[in-house]
Amino acid sequence: MKIKGKIILAAAAVLAAGCAPEDLKEANFDLFQAEGIKVIAGDGSATVTWTKQEGKTDPAEYIVRWTPDSEELEGGSANAGPDTFEYTVDDLVNDCQYTFGVQASYEKGLAMEITATATPKSTRIAAKDFRAIAGDKVAVLTWTAPDTDLEYSCEITIEADGEQARSVKVESDETRYVAEGLTNGTEYTFSLTCVYSHGNSGTVTATATPGDIQAIITDKTALRQFELGTFEYNQAYFIKDEVREVKWDFGDGMTSDETVASHLWSKTGPYTVTVTVTYADGSTQSADITVSVEAFGWSKTSGLGYQKASNVVFSHDGQTFYMGSPTAPTGLFAISAITGEIIWSCPVSANVYGEGPAVGSDGTIYFAAEDNDGTIHAITPEGKLKWSKTLGKKIQASPAVTSDGTLYVLANEGIFKAFDAVSGAEKWSADVDGTAGGIAVDADGTVYVGTNPGIWAFSEDGTMKWKAGKEYAVSERGGSLAIYDGVLYATLKSKGGCVALKTSDGTELWQYQSQAGDCYHPVVDTEGTVYFCEKNGNVYAVRKDGTVKWSTSDKSGYTYSGFALGADGKAYISEYGGGKDIVSFDASGNKETVNAIDAQTMSPVVIGPDGRLYYGTNPEINAFEIGTSLAKGGWPMRGCNLQGTNSLK
Repeated sequence: MKIKGKIILAAAAVLAAGCAPEDLKEANFDLFQAEGIKVIAGDGSATVTWTKQEGKTDPAEYIVRWTPDSEELEGGSANAGPDTFEYTVDDLVNDCQYTFGVQASYEKGLAMEITATATPKSTRIAAKDFRAIAGDKVAVLTWTAPDTDLEYSCEITIEADGEQARSVKVESDETRYVAEGLTNGTEYTFSLTCVYSHGNSGTVTATATPGDIQAIITDKTALRQFELGTFEYNQAYFIKDEVREVKWDFGDGMTSDETVASHLWSKTGPYTVTVTVTYADGSTQSADITVSVEAFGWSKTSGLGYQKASNVVFSHDGQTFYMGSPTAPTGLFAISAITGEIIWSCPVSANVYGEGPAVGSDGTIYFAAEDNDGTIHAITPEGKLKWSKTLGKKIQASPAVTSDGTLYVLANEGIFKAFDAVSGAEKWSADVDGTAGGIAVDADGTVYVGTNPGIWAFSEDGTMKWKAGKEYAVSERGGSLAIYDGVLYATLKSKGGCVALKTSDGTELWQYQSQAGDCYHPVVDTEGTVYFCEKNGNVYAVRKDGTVKWSTSDKSGYTYSGFALGADGKAYISEYGGGKDIVSFDASGNKETVNAIDAQTMSPVVIGPDGRLYYGTNPEINAFEIGTSLAKGGWPMRGCNLQGTNSLK
């Protein structure tokens, strides 16, 4: 007969963790052990079940033991009759793993012990995100309800020095409470406990000091151009009824309906920020503050090494930009786009040349260094190492990362790998050939790889779709591929210029050869015109049909330079030789000096989200306002976009 339920202990001894009764003999392997042990964890308890071997002799009893995975806690044991196959252990510690054992005891001795583990968990779940917002003689309490299907209520306790504590009961369908009748200038402690039929949850607390308050909560009212400000309506100010809708007007024609809104201004001046709330009864209430927007706070940041072949990329909110350095100090830098200050640096022992960086959809920054191990690094926005992987050979191409979380990395000797961008787990790999040139991902997920000497296309699962029918010596170090409207563009070495291939099958559409040497960093406008530079030579604009739109012949030496296409229709680039200027070319190829810098640059320029042009010299990053944004559509800069993802997906 099987008996369910708890067993009244008969001659049970509660034992210290890890100990066994001294009078028990060692297990006899000839005796019939229990089998089929299972443990179901409860709240501060666990139920152990087992069976005996069918057709075998019943034992005199079963011994049940439990041992915690902590030296600070005690375990125990109990005796169960020969026809009992279930036992519930109470008074266990939640979130501690226990090992449960069942051993059949015969007159001749003990059979082998069978074991299983379980971790009790509390079902008395507490509320989360408990917050107290101070008002005038009031405080608004908000929280997130516990994730449970059990019935409960909330008990809120209000305490302050010199005032008698009081408590109030709130039903489970409420996540907001207005504590009224408070004294301004007094700090109050608010505690919230979820009350269940089988006990109380843990208590969460928050503090607030009532007093004269502002209707709008903001981190600052004096901002720089393009500096994000955060604005929140004060729930302790708007207390007439439940707020159903929030509307912000930032005074520059822009609005938001977010509860907590972020905004930036492109021009200087005072702005009035107005919030209007709509209550459940349809009535409205408004309030405003004045924000002062000042001019950009910097134009030059030093101590960063010499940026070469790669370019700066931006965080998704545009408040931070990242750059790599191949000269001392080598590594990755994060710099505030608002103040120009270095936020953090991630030093490495090898050059960071043309190998990144690229910013993923979650803000993670990926970059490589030209160490012999071929290491790719994933860095959090806070500057902490998330993970790193080695490919075995130098990485001389910028990585590519897609919005759905795949990171592609290309190393020398044809090592090509796809990683899960979040965890760093390898998804697949492929063998190509030659020195790493570039990676580009199409909107459908097709990934293209260029090396010296070839170009390949792979599907998202690693299946090779095609290999170009002839050899192409794709330039090394970075952004040598670009995609637009079914055409893959690749810049080549040794006067190879630029080649255009059909993305569908790799068929060559045309090749436009250059005059002097290696070519770098193709960018493409929405008409399919590709712009690229020639090391120690000229720059070219070639139409989608392969005919030249315009080119230079002054050999200004655009070494490792690269264009950024502006929304104003101009193409911006830096000169290495000649006048050593930042220049622009209009649609007809007319050249204009944008900024005379009298310094060598060896990296592509970038038009930032703030309408400024960024470029690197030795050892500085410079930014100056050009009054236009990055062109939309096409492949308008090295890396494709402001995050440098090398991906249309």
